[in-house]
Amino acid sequence: MHLVFALGTLHLLVLITLELQRNVQIRNQISQAQLRLEQLELRNQKLSEELELAADPRYREGLVRQMGYVHKDELLLLKTLPASPPSN
Repeated sequence: MHLVFALGTLHLLVLITLELQRNVQIRNQISQAQLRLEQLELRNQKLSEELELAADPRYREGLVRQMGYVHKDELLLLKTLPASPPSN
């Protein structure tokens, strides 16, 4: 009878240990998921801000001008680098 009690107690301790390990793993997964959610929310906020900027015609024109485009009645002037003196 004592052997059955001892085995039952040992089995119970093993089950409790396994449940504690599972609990720790689940808490770690929850922490990782929350961190990922925060990162995605931040990225979503940045993308929303970019969408708002893209709705502004002046912003879009600035982007296009940075790429070197001009209106059809404008003249594009290229900046040239000064010529370096010949080395002796």
